Amino acid sequence: MNYSLSFPGRIIFGAGTVKDLPGLIPADSRVLLVTGSHAEKDGLLEFMQQLLIGFEAVSVCGIESEPPLSEVDKLIQAGRYSSSTAIVAIGGGSVIDAAKTAAALIPLEGMTADYFYDRLQIQGKGLFFAALPTTAGTGAEITPNAVLTDTKVSIKKSIRHQGMFADVAIIDPELTYSCPPALTAASGLDAFTQAVESYISKGANTVSRLLAGKAASLLMANIVQACKAPLDAAARSAMAEGSMLGAMAFTQSGLGAVHGLAHPIGGKLKIAHGLCCAILLLPVLKANRPSCRQHFKELAQLCGFDSADDFLAGIADIEKKLNIPDTFKKFGLDEEHFDFILKNCRSGSMQKNPRKFNNPELLEILKGLC
Repeated sequence: MNYSLSFPGRIIFGAGTVKDLPGLIPADSRVLLVTGSHAEKDGLLEFMQQLLIGFEAVSVCGIESEPPLSEVDKLIQAGRYSSSTAIVAIGGGSVIDAAKTAAALIPLEGMTADYFYDRLQIQGKGLFFAALPTTAGTGAEITPNAVLTDTKVSIKKSIRHQGMFADVAIIDPELTYSCPPALTAASGLDAFTQAVESYISKGANTVSRLLAGKAASLLMANIVQACKAPLDAAARSAMAEGSMLGAMAFTQSGLGAVHGLAHPIGGKLKIAHGLCCAILLLPVLKANRPSCRQHFKELAQLCGFDSADDFLAGIADIEKKLNIPDTFKKFGLDEEHFDFILKNCRSGSMQKNPRKFNNPELLEILKGLC
């Protein structure tokens, strides 16, 4: 088996490591600090501004979830106006994806839509970029792509380029302590889904499976406790590490049909990505199982189960404890949405799925979720 591996320039994990950030940013940088909407209220914005006191810095606080193209345009304009040479993003996946894209595009011509619709192409490395996640979920700090949404037409897809890898990714579990239970559950199940899909992906290799297996076991064993006891340092650390390892895995392997379907469903019904993946996970895994029995069995054992049936039952039990719906009924999924979903689900993720689903097979899954 031949494979190559690509990761951010430097990955730092551990409690308190956010304080290492200033020494990792190039001297004399003009920093654009990008944070989530709650950063000002919970004191994170002030903390980061103090941490970056040695740099000329401009702050943009508040990025919409499932980031629209307009949010990235806002950052591009701010970065160009302030002549920023570095971007620091601290927040959830939406914050990091928006900032990551801005870091790539600020030195170039055009705006986000030009690259989203392939009218222009990213050329090489953009600004210095540091990513610090405040959720254990998307793994956006590890990946060379950003999931964005054109809200005008409900299209959600990725902008991708090897130059979009972060120069520095700092995964400090203490930054996740203030993440509320519902978001901890949704983002954690997104991370778990990524680990599972990476393990059974057609693009998996020896290294990615080692990472994905460890990620899945950490996440599955700790997600309920992290939701129940948000200040449990051990559970938070395990979740943060599991999310990081899973992202390191799927960056190499690709994902699968859960993510292929989640983007059009989430875009059309305005459902948060992590919750969308959580609802899709079990039905898609059951449909995939005949095509990856050996890897499914291995993953079940890595997660502490004797059989694939027990593994699926364990996932169902966790989702029940975390109050995850088992269908999209409450969100209004209907047959009128199926054509849009089928037309927009054939992404790179779907191509890496272990089973090649035809449209009638996907329709059966969707009908069961209405």
